Amino acid sequence: MRRKLILFPALVFILFTLTSCWNYREVNEMAIVIGAALDKGLTNNYMLTVELLDVSDGKETQVSTKVLSIEGETVFDAVRKLISIGGKRGYWGHIRVLVISEEIAGENITQVIRFFRQDAEARSDLYIIIAKGCSAKEILHANKTIGRDISTSLAQSLENSQFLSESPPTTLYILSQELKSEISPTLPVVTLLTSEDKTIPIISGAAVFQKTKLAGYLNGDETKAMLFIKNEIKGGVMVTKKDPALISLEILRNNTKIKTQTDGDRITVDITVETKAAIDEVTCNVEFSNLVIFDDIQSLSEAQLKDKLENVIDKARNLRADIFGFGQKIYENDPKKWDEIKDNYEEEFTNIKVNIAVKVEIVNTSFIYKQFE
Repeated sequence: MRRKLILFPALVFILFTLTSCWNYREVNEMAIVIGAALDKGLTNNYMLTVELLDVSDGKETQVSTKVLSIEGETVFDAVRKLISIGGKRGYWGHIRVLVISEEIAGENITQVIRFFRQDAEARSDLYIIIAKGCSAKEILHANKTIGRDISTSLAQSLENSQFLSESPPTTLYILSQELKSEISPTLPVVTLLTSEDKTIPIISGAAVFQKTKLAGYLNGDETKAMLFIKNEIKGGVMVTKKDPALISLEILRNNTKIKTQTDGDRITVDITVETKAAIDEVTCNVEFSNLVIFDDIQSLSEAQLKDKLENVIDKARNLRADIFGFGQKIYENDPKKWDEIKDNYEEEFTNIKVNIAVKVEIVNTSFIYKQFE
């Protein structure tokens, strides 16, 4: 019993030691980074711009934001130099977005994201975005549209992008995985819209990479077609044209399957798309009680979606970028064939025969029999 009493204080001390945070820092001692932007520097390799949460002491804690910029020879060099203008060491555990300029993306994107992949504080779910037509720095200086800061606005736009399906919500983790696979990465694109003396960031479209370098862009519709092929459609709207009407279909569910076949030197990819959608809007009178017209709308939707899928595949071929993961499928299904073609896959990709089958099922339309006069 006496031995247990002697050991008890020692055990309590050990428990308190183990449960403490060895690198704990007070909130007001840190510069909390919620967003970052990278451009080419004027005198150094990089210009780093960060959006910081500014926590002030007082009877009531007040939180505001500020944007700072600094140049450095490397990303890490710029990160540490922030102390010289902000007075505090940055904490990266709450970063939401990283905006990268076109110029940097056109060189080698892995060089700039290496810091964020290796940094223990940076989140793996932070969004990576390419700034098109402006500097990355300008994005963080734009007028916010949602929330209290621009970084939150951008992050929330990407989190809700499933309702549009016009941009790929690519995170640091997804990008890292794609760079290690046979898939050419795609990143969301942000541009600036000037309206009533305000600059508003708009996220739409995708930046396409050939290996690690920016190769070109997809617009919003092309990005949606890409997401259909990759089976990453979560929602959004399809617009079917039936002269003179435009019919808006809400995408409810989608299932895409990709199969590859190899026969000697011939490689074939079979894509099957099955989509369920509901009619939400019609721009003129359509007699839905006429089953012939109803079936015609489904057939038109299938044909027009197929055209969009074929067009985005052609564009990817022109960019020589396999953004769909055909190469990954070939590797998984026929590793020997992949070993034969992998060194010349950019050329092989442009010659792959692709077959597309699309089935659109329109559901939940029992309440629509006739468009109101």
